[in-house]
Amino acid sequence: MWRHSILGLALLAGAIGSYGAVTCTPPADLRAKLLGKPTAETYTEIGTWFGNRRQYHCAVDAYRSALGLSPGSAKLSYLLGLSLYSEGKLEEAVPALQESIAIAPDRLKPRLLLGSALVQLQRKTEAKEQWQAALKIDPRSTEAIHGMAGALLDGGDAMQTLGMLRAAPPSEDLTLDLAQVYMRLKMQDQAAKLLEDALAKNPSSVRLATSLTSVYLQQLHHQAAEKLCAETVKRHPNDPDLERLYLQVLVLTGNSAVAGPLAKKLLNGAPQDFEFLYLNGVLEHDAGDSKAAQGHLEQAIKISPEVAAPHFHLGIVLSQLGETEAAREQLEQALKLGVTEPEIHFELGKVLRALGDNQGAAREVKLYQQALLERNHRSAAASKTAQADKALAAGKHDEAITLYRDALSDTPDDALLNFKLAVALDQNGDIATEQTFLEKAIQINPDLASAQNQLGFLAARSGDQANAEKRFREAVRAAPGFTEAWVNLAATLGMQSRFSEAQEADQHALELEPQNPQALLLKDTLAKALAQR
Repeated sequence: MWRHSILGLALLAGAIGSYGAVTCTPPADLRAKLLGKPTAETYTEIGTWFGNRRQYHCAVDAYRSALGLSPGSAKLSYLLGLSLYSEGKLEEAVPALQESIAIAPDRLKPRLLLGSALVQLQRKTEAKEQWQAALKIDPRSTEAIHGMAGALLDGGDAMQTLGMLRAAPPSEDLTLDLAQVYMRLKMQDQAAKLLEDALAKNPSSVRLATSLTSVYLQQLHHQAAEKLCAETVKRHPNDPDLERLYLQVLVLTGNSAVAGPLAKKLLNGAPQDFEFLYLNGVLEHDAGDSKAAQGHLEQAIKISPEVAAPHFHLGIVLSQLGETEAAREQLEQALKLGVTEPEIHFELGKVLRALGDNQGAAREVKLYQQALLERNHRSAAASKTAQADKALAAGKHDEAITLYRDALSDTPDDALLNFKLAVALDQNGDIATEQTFLEKAIQINPDLASAQNQLGFLAARSGDQANAEKRFREAVRAAPGFTEAWVNLAATLGMQSRFSEAQEADQHALELEPQNPQALLLKDTLAKALAQR
């Protein structure tokens, strides 16, 4: 019997084996049980004892001994797989879990654990099969829904994921999953509202707070992101990941008074961290401490020489320190790596002039002036666009059209601005000119879903259902969360008597907005049309 376990022999000898620094020594009462006839139950107790103390290698030996005495046990195969998984031996865990499932296919836990192991091993198709099987066992399992949501998103099926998550039981994991789906569907406002509501119910959740901060940053709501991050850091001081995010936000908002001390603290805790070195260098340069900035930026470049920004900032620092040749090398490297800010040409021009290369300096100054002029045009266009937006909201169509046209003279290749002018022209009744600017907008950016949708509407109104369908399909391709475009597509398909396709499109709209009145009305209309066929 003892041939099944070296552990058993060692236990009887009272000198339990070791694995690295882990000594496999269970308590005396469990060792005493092995003095008689060893049983699978005793080894299971020993395995559980080791597992509770995170001595997973010892637990693995114990469960293998138990299986040797009681082969064909689904529970023991699962416990062995769990211990191997916990030890980080995923490849070994998989066959143990598969054996447990083969013996007892209707048990949930082995499938959940096997799915997680397979995901980490990048065997995602097999993992999806386990999530599907788990959901058949328990359709309300939040772990299975979470796993299935990841599998569907990996496959690009955001719409099905959305419907599944909206019907799921409340869970922080699933809330975060749903927020991710909203962002994938370009529904930033819905993602923010979802996370704000969840955080109001659970204000101590770091995961909800950091996810909402990321959404705010994508929405360019930097001040809101800083406020939320500051509140979360107060609740959870010394959380390294949270403090890293807070530092990033502080730099974005220009709050150097708070960012400087935090950057130093974080760098002291992680002196080889690229991001902390880089941000300390930037903040030290801004504070006028060029020597300290030089040291930190040079260290950052040694760690990640392929990142452009540290080269740019180091070039400026070296220029200020009078190290012109070294400054030129850094600025030229930054250009090679993709820095596009106008200031790099200005700084490089200064360095080249100091080195006696007047022709090169003149070339860089010209590039700087051109880039600066383009940025000034964008700034002027943004100001005029803001005024035009207000005029349009107030019903002053002529004023809005004039301002939008002025803005377009500064930035003619701005797709969104062309679309906004088209909207103003539509409200003023100038449909022909509206069409021209809509077509210009999608020529610049075919993924501008709002322009594609409006072109579809104009085509449908003129009776060109084929072109309308094309435009609406382009709109939902570019923005799968665009409910109005799904409704319009469904209506257009219905006009062509393609009722099944129309119902499918309308169902997409209802998955996005279950109470959308147009989608609900169209649902009834299509059902009646099908019934009359």
